[in-house]
Amino acid sequence: MTADAHTVATAWLSYCSSSLCNGDIDAFTSLFLSTGWLRDLLVFSWDIRSLEGRHKISTYLSGTISAAQVTDIRLVTDIAELAPRTFAIPHTRATGVELTFRFACRNGRGRGNARLLRDIDGAYRAITVLTELADLHGHEEARVPLRESSSAFTATGDPYVLIVGAAQTGLQLAARFKRMQISAVVIERNARIGDVWRNRYPSLTLHTIKGHHSFLYEPFPADWPEFTPGDKLADWLEHYAYTQELDVWTSTVIQGQPFYQRDPGIWEVTVIRDGTEVKLRPTHLVLATGPLGRPQIPAIPKMETFSGRILHTEQYSGGSCGSYVGKRVVVVGAGGSSIDVCEDLVLHGAHSVTMIQRSPTSVLSRDYVSDMLRAGFPESVPLEIADFRWSSFPPGLLRKLMAADQQVALDAQTELHEKLRKGGFKFDIGPEGHWLHLLVKLARNGGYWIDKGGADMIADGRIAVRSGVSLQRFTKRGLVLDDGTHTQADVVIFATGYVTMRESNRELLGDEVVSQIDEVYGLDEEGELDGSYRPCGYPGLWFATGDFFVSRFMSKPLALQLKATQLGLLRHDGHRPIITPAS
Repeated sequence: MTADAHTVATAWLSYCSSSLCNGDIDAFTSLFLSTGWLRDLLVFSWDIRSLEGRHKISTYLSGTISAAQVTDIRLVTDIAELAPRTFAIPHTRATGVELTFRFACRNGRGRGNARLLRDIDGAYRAITVLTELADLHGHEEARVPLRESSSAFTATGDPYVLIVGAAQTGLQLAARFKRMQISAVVIERNARIGDVWRNRYPSLTLHTIKGHHSFLYEPFPADWPEFTPGDKLADWLEHYAYTQELDVWTSTVIQGQPFYQRDPGIWEVTVIRDGTEVKLRPTHLVLATGPLGRPQIPAIPKMETFSGRILHTEQYSGGSCGSYVGKRVVVVGAGGSSIDVCEDLVLHGAHSVTMIQRSPTSVLSRDYVSDMLRAGFPESVPLEIADFRWSSFPPGLLRKLMAADQQVALDAQTELHEKLRKGGFKFDIGPEGHWLHLLVKLARNGGYWIDKGGADMIADGRIAVRSGVSLQRFTKRGLVLDDGTHTQADVVIFATGYVTMRESNRELLGDEVVSQIDEVYGLDEEGELDGSYRPCGYPGLWFATGDFFVSRFMSKPLALQLKATQLGLLRHDGHRPIITPAS
């Protein structure tokens, strides 16, 4: 920490404290650059918002700044990683001062972060400010797992929350809820925790570094591989549920449609657990079944005439089984699953591998993405602090900065893109030019991949690419494409994605409920997650989606909303905003 950084941080925070304590919106917004952002997690409203510019910030705070009762704002200096420091805005040459602060507010204890840059008049003003509710008064998060055997159930014998899905999102939610004394049971349809990863193709390996996909409260050991194999991750999920002492029911599925009683606000859910019917009455139902639902295979004419094998990547058991040796395989699609399967087929002796690419795909170098993530999640910084600092940067601003700096990013991918171009693969830079935005997958539900060797196979022809074409019909021995050409095949593998999470739950929830649900997954106009970890449009129903970092960090805002409802601090009526301050 430099004296200059400390001086700048102290002066700015003093003005910030005065404006918030006095409820002075004009004074507070004057502390922002004209293009500055406020990201608020449950402090000024019971929602998750990102506001760009003084006018939007002012409008958002109108009528709420005084009610929030923000007081006792103090600069953080006792934690080295959060003490005032100089910083550089990603993808720009701008440097400034970053600071972290603590405060009290109406509902509990909060923390905040601000990044300051010099304005045209020489004064330091904020380009970003994060305000986050950290704990509720008298209901602070425990630092170690609670051991009470009865903690999973309320006095009525039912869990307060029923979580559907025991992969990384569902388990991290359960771990967070446990430490906040929110009773929860997780149900999982598979026989073992981790089977959702264990049953995928054997070559599956996470494309992000371990710091990014570590687990809440329990980061991976120091000798853990930087890119985690899928089967290793599956075993870690099982280990995590045991060490965090979570209540997980495997081999359990919901029977019929859950029914919500608006008064008294209880779900009636029947589950089949190991063949036995169990009736549960949770207050909240959280779907953590992944952002995408069942596999999607398009209906192609004459499919029944094909003499070979047709499957989806979800059913692909890997080339090591020997089933594809000497076979002509066509993989339909050009996203992450497609390139993984194509690589695996080449390495395990397929006679030929052809990728059908209908439209351009965004492709990133794994080294390039990893370098960005290593900067955001350095091993020397505790994961909780890295998460806080990473989340303090509004996603909408990051997207804008990346779009503005796309040429530099493109230049860094020159070698990779030349390989793709050589093999006839079409690539783009994503919507609005923000192709390197690490949340681009939220907006596109695919259409990208991170290269770990597939580009070399495309360049030398081991993976043949047919780009800009679609399937017209099947024949007995292959496929006719819409350009009139015929491609022979013994196996056709569809890497064509999945039904959206909202639609995949239509059978479970019913048309009436789904018709009231907002969009689930993707990014809203402010850059925040749509319909996840926040009200979705239907009372007592919540969705939890996103990558490992998202589920790890956003488990806290969701837990706070559920705990506040349990305590009577909030009420909800089924319309956005569902959660409103109790009178």
